Amino acid sequence: MPILEHFVDRTPGSFVEEKKYSVVWHYRTAEPEFGVWLANELVSMLEAMLAETELRAFRGEKIVEVKPVWANKGEALERLLATWPEPDFLFGAGDDRTCEDLSERAPGGAWTVHVGSRPTRAVFAVTDFENIRKVLGIFVETDSQ
Repeated sequence: MPILEHFVDRTPGSFVEEKKYSVVWHYRTAEPEFGVWLANELVSMLEAMLAETELRAFRGEKIVEVKPVWANKGEALERLLATWPEPDFLFGAGDDRTCEDLSERAPGGAWTVHVGSRPTRAVFAVTDFENIRKVLGIFVETDSQ
């Protein structure tokens, strides 16, 4: 936390969010080029510090997240599938690197959707979150008929 707070002090518009299994440095409202430069510096610094631990620093969409290597959406999916091994339908969507863990581990037939234009392992891709809302709206309409 002291390191992340130091980066908040250095980066106007950034802040730290504490989650159940991680801490996240957000720089969405920081000056773009400066934010990216500091994010690279932060990840480099954290990688060296965390090398002998189970924690890792991950770059996301204008964030740097520090979390245990086992705390990811792919791991959560595997735990769910262990409890319910043959679901009728699986749908997962997201716009960040963290969603790639889910796409990598999803079984065949799952609908994984990446939001944005970056390369992805997801089966489908849409340009923005409005398109995901449309897809979810179709699901709701179909379910209510």
